[in-house]
Amino acid sequence: MSRRSALCAVCCLVMLLVVTLPCFGCGEDGEKKRVIVIGHISDMTGAAAPAMVNVNYALEDQVKHINDTGALPGVELKVITYDSRYDPSRAIPAYDWCRSKGAEVIVCGLPPILEVLKAFADRDGFPLFSLPCSESLTDPPGWVFTMNAPTTSTLKTLCQWISENDWDYQTEGRKPRIGSAVWDETYGIDCTRGIEQYAKDHPDEFEYVVGARVPMGTVNWDAEVQKLKGCDYVFIPATGMGTITFVNQYRDKGGKATFLGNDAQPAYRGLVVDSCGWDKVNGMLNSYSVLWWNDPVPVIELANELLSEYHPGMVEDIIHEGGGYIGAFQELYCCLDILQEAVKEVGPEEFDGQAIYNTAVGFKATWEGYAEWSFTETRRYSVDYLTIYEWSAQHQDMVRKIDTWIPLVIE
Repeated sequence: MSRRSALCAVCCLVMLLVVTLPCFGCGEDGEKKRVIVIGHISDMTGAAAPAMVNVNYALEDQVKHINDTGALPGVELKVITYDSRYDPSRAIPAYDWCRSKGAEVIVCGLPPILEVLKAFADRDGFPLFSLPCSESLTDPPGWVFTMNAPTTSTLKTLCQWISENDWDYQTEGRKPRIGSAVWDETYGIDCTRGIEQYAKDHPDEFEYVVGARVPMGTVNWDAEVQKLKGCDYVFIPATGMGTITFVNQYRDKGGKATFLGNDAQPAYRGLVVDSCGWDKVNGMLNSYSVLWWNDPVPVIELANELLSEYHPGMVEDIIHEGGGYIGAFQELYCCLDILQEAVKEVGPEEFDGQAIYNTAVGFKATWEGYAEWSFTETRRYSVDYLTIYEWSAQHQDMVRKIDTWIPLVIE
């Protein structure tokens, strides 16, 4: 073959590839799509990894579903994930990395990371969706939108429900004794504060014992167990190894209290029951801003459907592991609803972080089975109601204790 013939053959091959290969960000029909990048700051190797790996799946599955169904014509969503290792020192590198990769919004479910990033999001006018909620993230109201109730309020609401529905003052002839043990990080501090404030504001309802706070990563709870052994209710550590080590040591040393939690502990359900056994957590009460695997509502049904479709060999394991997937799925459903509304309001080409902000501050939605989710110009938490679940050894599961939504205690 002559040199000229060989060159022509190469040119033809290149032209064929250009014509036939799909371009990045194009649909099957070759239509160029606007790619919207969602940054995700997660934990894949640190203390929260047993829950957060399933949060990663919940986000990726919903984004894939939106893309596969063409729910946003002319748009393709893309998730990029940064492993923070649950280390606050990695918060700023994570934020910078996501933005350098083109992220127009960031999602994060890690309280220590979020506490660092609020100031940066507000400074830069950059939207940040937070799965947990603390006062420091919502006050002053800025560019962080939290997909939960304020952490202190989740515990105040649980305390009020216990006082009105769980503790029999007449039979017991006294007030219940209540306390907590947590790692000394933002989420644990807020949980402790909620119980302490409620008990001190309602001295006729509870006798407050202690709010024990220990360095993050602590697994020896001897001193805290001794202080809390005589309690009737104890809020337990919220993250992985902290949870299981406290539960085992407290029960092994004779502690009889009913354990308390909110939406954090269920994310480690499998780790807890595998390491401690159902008998040690039987009767534990959780205030919960979302619903569980077995609740028959459309969002839960969609979560189960996508889990089966995208992870067919992992379904039983992910359900057993707990609320990481199902809890985050519901909160992320709200995040992605806001994003989709923003795109539809301004169009794919005009979409940016400001469009998300503008949509979010006026967002309001009620999905079947839930109370209303909403934000305002001044409010940065999304739910005003909670429900109550109980850990049941009989059912080997968390079961809903009430079939209603109860108002948050905000005082």
